[in-house]
Amino acid sequence: MQRSIGIAGAVLGAALLVGLVACSGRGAGSPSGLPPLESTTFGHRVPGSSATPPVTAPVTIPYPYTNHWTTKTWAGPSASPMPTTGSDDGVITVNFALDKKSGIYDVLERIKSKLGYTENLDSAIGFLPHDGGIAQIILSDDYTYVAGPFDETGMDTYPQGENSFDFPLTTGRRWSAAAAHTSYVNEYLSGKGAFAENDAYTETAVGTYQGQTSYSNLHGGKIQDNYASTTDVANQGPSVYTLSERAAGYNKLTQIFELPNDNFIAVRSKGRAPLPYKRGTVKVPDWYPAGRLPSQLYSDRFDVVGPASMPSLCGKRAGQASTEVLERFANLDPVQGFYNTYESWYYLAQLAPGQYWFGCIVEKYRNETYANGWVMSPGDWGGLSSQQIGTEVLIASSVKDDAIGHSPPQTWSATAARSPGSGSALVR
Repeated sequence: MQRSIGIAGAVLGAALLVGLVACSGRGAGSPSGLPPLESTTFGHRVPGSSATPPVTAPVTIPYPYTNHWTTKTWAGPSASPMPTTGSDDGVITVNFALDKKSGIYDVLERIKSKLGYTENLDSAIGFLPHDGGIAQIILSDDYTYVAGPFDETGMDTYPQGENSFDFPLTTGRRWSAAAAHTSYVNEYLSGKGAFAENDAYTETAVGTYQGQTSYSNLHGGKIQDNYASTTDVANQGPSVYTLSERAAGYNKLTQIFELPNDNFIAVRSKGRAPLPYKRGTVKVPDWYPAGRLPSQLYSDRFDVVGPASMPSLCGKRAGQASTEVLERFANLDPVQGFYNTYESWYYLAQLAPGQYWFGCIVEKYRNETYANGWVMSPGDWGGLSSQQIGTEVLIASSVKDDAIGHSPPQTWSATAARSPGSGSALVR
């Protein structure tokens, strides 16, 4: 789901706690220098393998977080960047519950920020046998976000599931969390400048997608500003965007974003006059990473680094023994003109009996928007129009475990784990 980090950086934090990276950005390309990974399939049961999850429900894990960022904006190709800084902190409370009949976990994450916004992210996940061990598979999620007069709701569903974390965490193990999904986002602002917007799209595991948007001014806004649009993003050919503003007296605008050629991206705008944008073709300087449109617009790679002490950024947990997992995420949209990336370091440890989960998460993110010639873009100079760079840290505090006192499940560890696919890979 495409969501802003500028207002609420902790939005990413909530997604990370269950590995729900698809919510932090819609689709991504393979980071420079990283080979693409095929999406995994689920449900392959290995004879003799255990399906005991690393988390016993019910359990509550609070995660105090901090988030600091710097944002730069450019008014034109020769303008100096205008920097601003921001920060946020609060608590993300994660509740694991288990439906014993279906075996599906309901994971509810509540964000309470000192900036005043709140967010609830509710995910349906399964800990399912996979590749000689077990994988955390996300089936669907929905969220609500409230910041004063602004409300946002959304949902993702994953027809084949999203593989967010593989166990055991054997050093050198790697996987991809890229997965096909269908999503919607509804936004509503009351009061001054009131509006309503609805977005829906269906995206493949490599980041190509088809989507549509409808927007309406409310309570004193000009109805002529209402519009509808469609987007068809491809990775092996042109991407197409259409914009309809009939209430304002315009005919439908169609923009075609060609593949790069000779260091330029041709953006063709066409339609029958009158149009809300100038007809013709502009050559936008190629802004894609490595000068080409990635074959995967959406990539999400995980690598198990191995046993490690938690770093100083992890505060009171610094120096504690853990297993380190590195995630590299990238997301490129040739129509909307953004390229978002982040790297996240997960430090998993035994938080309580039967609870082998995230002790600390450190994320370094970069969100960039380019003047790519899109009708909603500030221009077509091919350079940055905005850039946001930040770091978010989440640290697990005391665990409230209603299951303590019951027989604990098998203890998870990486140091003695067997190789993936080698039979029973759970560590006892």
